[in-house]
Amino acid sequence: MNIIPSIASANPLALGAEIDRLGKISCLHLDIEDGNFCPSMTFGMDTVRAIASHTKAELDAHLMVTNPLDYVDSLCECGISKIAAHIEALPYPAKFLGKVRSKGKKAGLALNLKTDGSTLEAFSDQLDYVLFLTNEPDDAGLKFKEYSLKKITLCRKILPDRVSLWADGGVTQELLPRLLACGVDTVIMGRTIFCASSPEEKYQQILNSLPVGNQK
Repeated sequence: MNIIPSIASANPLALGAEIDRLGKISCLHLDIEDGNFCPSMTFGMDTVRAIASHTKAELDAHLMVTNPLDYVDSLCECGISKIAAHIEALPYPAKFLGKVRSKGKKAGLALNLKTDGSTLEAFSDQLDYVLFLTNEPDDAGLKFKEYSLKKITLCRKILPDRVSLWADGGVTQELLPRLLACGVDTVIMGRTIFCASSPEEKYQQILNSLPVGNQK
């Protein structure tokens, strides 16, 4: 299982220092939210460029925006290696996937909690990975939703083995074995890592807690 820290949970007033706290962690997740497709707003391309120039970590981008295709060229120019956009924002998902892959990058589709996973099957030949949002804002906060496990399990059955499955949203260390059993191979973790006194040590402790043979 891969664990990728999400910069969205870092202190936005000190992104450079927060990235430095990751030490030798070699990957970083960028949530790009436009305040239109989703209620919140994180940052735009200027910040992405600044992050990319500051770190040698492998970067992936999760586009929670209304017009994902508008971002692809700029993200690729920054050296982003993986780009996922929400299927809910794409009238023609194949066009997005084709454009990302034509630039030599990994292409993914992201699904909101309520979106039926069966919609992915039509694009399985172009998919490199799927990002499942495993929570949604409600009165209880941003907690992991148990329904996600059922949806991910069903999608693992209909998608080729080569398609990587990611979980993002309210994921705690205790949930990792259950996600692994459902077929998840990559997990996005934000607060768990960045709220630790030493993000690098916490990251390694999480990896060490996984069953032998499932650490990456």
